[in-house]
Amino acid sequence: MAQRSYPYLVSKDDRQSNAAPVDVMADRRLSDKASLLRPLQDEHLLEVYREAKKLNLSSEFIELLEEAISMRQLEHLQQA
Repeated sequence: MAQRSYPYLVSKDDRQSNAAPVDVMADRRLSDKASLLRPLQDEHLLEVYREAKKLNLSSEFIELLEEAISMRQLEHLQQA
């Protein structure tokens, strides 16, 4: 049987030599995930962000919310 190639899988050796491309892929995935929050109204997104910070939820979730806020250019309302 022929061995399949999975270009999205990175071996341990490749990760060390190609750190930048992996980081770019991670950033892209974050913005893709953040785009899933589009149905939320701006005020609801900001409310979820404030509550997540107050409740000290996971940093990954807060980063996702921050990315969505940045995509909508709502940074000026983040602390309001």
